[in-house]
Amino acid sequence: MDNSEVLDDDTRKVSKILVIDDQESARALLKRRLSIYGYEVLAAANWEQATEMLSQNSMDVVFLNMFIGGVSSYEFLTNLKENENYKSIPVIMISSDSDIELIVRCIEAGAEDYLTKPLNQTLLKARLSNCVAKKEAYDKEIAYLAKIEQGQKQIVAQEKMASLGVLVNSISQELKNPLNFVINFAEVSAEVCEELTKKIESDKNGISADFYAFLSDQLGKFRSNVSKISEYGKNADKIIRFMLDQSNTSAGQKSPGNINKIISQTITMLLATYKTNGITKLPTIDTVLDGAIPHIPISIQSFSKAIYNILDNAVFSVINKFEDISTGKVIVKTENTPETVEISIYDNGSGIKDEIKSKIFNPFFTTKTEGTGPGLGLSSASEIISEHNGSITVESTAGEYAEFVVSVKK
Repeated sequence: MDNSEVLDDDTRKVSKILVIDDQESARALLKRRLSIYGYEVLAAANWEQATEMLSQNSMDVVFLNMFIGGVSSYEFLTNLKENENYKSIPVIMISSDSDIELIVRCIEAGAEDYLTKPLNQTLLKARLSNCVAKKEAYDKEIAYLAKIEQGQKQIVAQEKMASLGVLVNSISQELKNPLNFVINFAEVSAEVCEELTKKIESDKNGISADFYAFLSDQLGKFRSNVSKISEYGKNADKIIRFMLDQSNTSAGQKSPGNINKIISQTITMLLATYKTNGITKLPTIDTVLDGAIPHIPISIQSFSKAIYNILDNAVFSVINKFEDISTGKVIVKTENTPETVEISIYDNGSGIKDEIKSKIFNPFFTTKTEGTGPGLGLSSASEIISEHNGSITVESTAGEYAEFVVSVKK
């Protein structure tokens, strides 16, 4: 059985073998044989070289001579099997007939097999194939367990989000009435302020100049405070209405939706949320919206959530990069194509490093500082877009820009 026969048809990776032997001729001979069988082979003359090669390569099998420099390899083997990074690598001991006692100790320490010198070619191929298959089975098991763990985390996250939806709905309903009073009384206070201003102006000749200046100054401050209360109250009301919509609408309920309108409303909501949180230095979000886009069947609230999450990342990236926020750009474009609706969200913020591009849609993955979010924004967006028979892709250069493109079939 050669190397390709051991592997599944969809894998076809070349297994990597490490040969550790202090005899150059024996090392070269074994390396040559294994290369002929189709394996990638590295060779080390001592334990130091072997340790370095193991740290730099993902090995599938190790051939370890029983003695290196006249010293038993038993301790090196035990260290290998105690190391979390290497303990799963099958080790085949190479020995002479006189090493039986030591062979037993090595097998007990975790070595998978042994071969005696001179090496029999048939046994070499058979035992190596067995070890390669064992390593592949282990790697697949680890990959499956990782997928199961990721799935369990996602289920937990979804359950938390469902519970959070109920909680948000309850809290939002409780907040609406007192918030309405705040907004209404702010408007009444603004009217009182205007009446007082008119009264002072009409009677200013009957009061001293100092008292007139004092009243005018205090009314100016009062008018400014009332205006801020009204503004932030209305922003909070928008957020609560948005949260109620999110919690009251199922992702499966779809109806004809106006993509351009959803985007415009989502931008307003996002900026209001930032301002309510005290972040007032925000980039301008420019829009280039294609008026020819027809209404398409979507879950309006969940789709808005997906766009919100992508936009939130774009704005955060720009804020994080620029001290002078006026140099930051966020641009949202929509385009009607023959079969799809395309939504592009571009920002000239921090960008995305190549090594993490494949991870950004994974649940709980985040590059933000701890406490700023659970890392579910892009994962949730990707899931929502997928539920809408769509796709999401990203192009980015670290330090320069990022552009997310959402494509939804009509």
